[in-house]
Amino acid sequence: MTLIHDAQSMNASLRQRLSRGEFFALGLAVGAVGVFLWLSPTLSFTFFDFKIYLNTAHGDFNGYYYGYWVLPIFAALAKLPLAVSYVLWGSLNILGIFFAARVFGGKAPLALISYQMFYTLIYGGISGVIVGGLALCWWGLVNRKWDMSGLGIALASAKYQLGIPGILLLLFTADISWKDRLRVLVVPVLVWAASLFLYPGWPFEAINNILNAPPNFNGSISLWRWLGPWVLLLWVPPLLLRLPTQQRVLALAAATGMALPYFQQSDLLFLLVLPIGWVGLLGNLGYLLSVYGWVALQMLALLPLVVYCRALLPACTSLISRFLNLRSLNDSA
Repeated sequence: MTLIHDAQSMNASLRQRLSRGEFFALGLAVGAVGVFLWLSPTLSFTFFDFKIYLNTAHGDFNGYYYGYWVLPIFAALAKLPLAVSYVLWGSLNILGIFFAARVFGGKAPLALISYQMFYTLIYGGISGVIVGGLALCWWGLVNRKWDMSGLGIALASAKYQLGIPGILLLLFTADISWKDRLRVLVVPVLVWAASLFLYPGWPFEAINNILNAPPNFNGSISLWRWLGPWVLLLWVPPLLLRLPTQQRVLALAAATGMALPYFQQSDLLFLLVLPIGWVGLLGNLGYLLSVYGWVALQMLALLPLVVYCRALLPACTSLISRFLNLRSLNDSA
């Protein structure tokens, strides 16, 4: 599978009929929403994240770590019965992942029935919506629809540690001029400015939210906890080596998950909608949570690590081969 970077192929992918695998995966994901709704009275953690989002409509921002420009969405959902709003929110996450897989050229069934998808659904998380925003950004860039791409950026940037690196990756990968990149930023800049007008001082409130109630690091797959700032060096090889576009994108996306100080395992959905092949099945190591506890989720760093190594291996092999040949020539001389 290859990363889709031309408008004709991308739009053809979006128009394709559902495959049997996609139909099954969509049905399973939608069915999971119903099952989680049915189980919600007996499971205390069901909709945990979603309830935090809805609480913002009542002025309670405890545990809220996202951009304030998406608050109107939660305010609208808060007006509905919880069951209805949860079904809508879960459906948006599912559609976001399906749309992203079609846009980027990944395996939709693999992403839709992954541990990360079901984790997002049972907690009512936002990762599927954010990945859908990144896909909208890429669709707009490829189709030269700057306003739509900007809308995707505005949506995706609401979750900083996933959206912002993803946006930068897509903007610098796109085959467009710097002038066009600036045009893409018009819509998100207006959205961000409007958020400051509607919620003055929200960046300071957001910082206080994080300091007063830090996010739970148990589900973070970042290698920062073991290697510290040295892990930032993972970004260097994909930027310096001569790589085809797809390998560079995959390596940088994988490096993001490993090198940031905090990266929630559910955000691996972005990697799963990219053309990484069946290696994405490693995301299901998360099901070992019941056996190994939080260590199982931290083991999910294996997925981006394998993607990273696979993407860089041909270039590294070629570089080593050239070095050995050059050394051989020098020795013979």
